[in-house]
Amino acid sequence: MKKTGALLIGSALGLAAGQTMASGFGVSYQSVSAMGTAYAGAAVLSENASNQWYNPATLAGLKKTELSVAVHQVWVDTTFESDSDGLFSGAIPQNGNGLGDFDDVEPFVGSAFLAVPISESMTFGLSVVSPFGTKIEYESGWGNQYVGVPGVGTATAGDFYATESDLKTYNINPSLGIQVTDSLSVGVGVSYQKLDADIQNALTRLEGDDDAYGWNVGMTYSPDDNNHFGAAYRSEMSYEVEGDISFSPLGAGLTPAPAPGAYSGSADIDLPASLQLSYAGDLSDKTQVLLGVEWMEWSSLDALVIESDALDPYQPTETFDWENAVRYSLGVRHSLNENTVLRFGVAQEESTQGTDNRSAISPDSDRVWATLGAGFTPMDNMTIDVGYAHVFVDDADINRDEKGAQLKGTYELDADVIGAQLSYRF
Repeated sequence: MKKTGALLIGSALGLAAGQTMASGFGVSYQSVSAMGTAYAGAAVLSENASNQWYNPATLAGLKKTELSVAVHQVWVDTTFESDSDGLFSGAIPQNGNGLGDFDDVEPFVGSAFLAVPISESMTFGLSVVSPFGTKIEYESGWGNQYVGVPGVGTATAGDFYATESDLKTYNINPSLGIQVTDSLSVGVGVSYQKLDADIQNALTRLEGDDDAYGWNVGMTYSPDDNNHFGAAYRSEMSYEVEGDISFSPLGAGLTPAPAPGAYSGSADIDLPASLQLSYAGDLSDKTQVLLGVEWMEWSSLDALVIESDALDPYQPTETFDWENAVRYSLGVRHSLNENTVLRFGVAQEESTQGTDNRSAISPDSDRVWATLGAGFTPMDNMTIDVGYAHVFVDDADINRDEKGAQLKGTYELDADVIGAQLSYRF
C-alpha cells in the first residue's frame, strides 16, 4: 500500500505540506510533548512554551524565557476503492473502476513558540503555527468509470470532484498569561491568520487568498495541590477569499457557465471556533492522569460559493454541510526521575463527515489515536521531547452525485507520526 497524504499542512516554518489526519482539515500537530499524551491535559499543563497554543493561561506557569521548536513527520496509507453500481446523470451505468488513486504526499510539519516573563505574575507568549489546511493530489482517472458520456466519451467520477487541492493557513498568535492568585491564572491572545487556497477538479479551479483576525482566551484553576483544570476558547476565523475561478473546456461544456477561461470572483470561508477542556490529577509526586476534550465548530463551514459579476446568475458551489467534531483524550504522565518524563495516551476523534457529505477535497472519518512519548532534560536549560502516534481511521464511505457523475466507494486510511521538539530556556 502506498504511503500518501490526503490533507495538508503548510507549515509555519516553511516546511512541506501534506496529510494531517485530523477532523475536517484541522491540523493537530503543534506540540510533540502534547502529542505524547494524545493531547490530554494540553490546556492545563505548563510543560513548555508550546502549551500556550491550547491555552494562553498556561504561560503564567513559565518563569523563564523559553523557545520551543517542534517538527513532525507523517506517513499516511491511503487508497480509494470504487463500488460497482454508480450512475452518470442517473442513466449511464458504471462499467469499471478508474486506474488512478493518490499521488504521494508525505508531510513534514513544523511550529515555533516563545515565552517571555515580563513580571513575576505575567508572561508574554508568541506562537507561529499552521492550524488548518488541506493538501490532496489524486492521479488522473480515479473513481467510478463511465463509458459513453455525452461530449466526454470515457469519464471517471473522481476527477469531477477533486484532482488537486492545496489550502494553507499561517497563524501568528501573540498572547499573555497572568497569574491572578496561587490557584488561578488567566490568558488572552489575538491571532493574525493568512489563508491561501488552490482547489482544482476536472471542471474548475479556484485560486485566492485572504487574511483574518481572531482571538483566544483561557484559564487554569487548581482547587488544591492535586487537581488542576483548564479551559480555553479560540474564535472562528472568517475570510472573504478573492481570486480567480477558471473553467476548463470540459467544465464549460457540462455546466451553465461562460466560455473556458479565468474569471475574477470571491468566496466566504469560515474556519471553526474551538473549545478545549483539560484536567490533570496528581496520583503521586511522579504520576499524573490527564483528560482532555476538544470541540470544533465545523458546522460553520456550510458551502464554498463563488460570487462573480461575470458569472451571474451562475454561482459555482462546493457543498460541505459538515458536523461539529469532538476529540476525547486520556493520558498518563510519569516522571522516572528529575530528568526523564514518560507519556502515554489514547484519543477518540469524531468525523465531520458522513457518506452523503464526505468531501473528496479532504476526506476524513472517525479515528482512534494511540500515542507515546518521552521528555529528556540533558541540562538545566534544555529539554528534548520525542513522540510517536498511530492513528486508526474507520473506513470512509462516500456517495456523491451532485456533479452528475456518481462518486461511490470507500476511502481506507491510517497514519503514523513521529515528532521531536527542542525547548531551550534562557
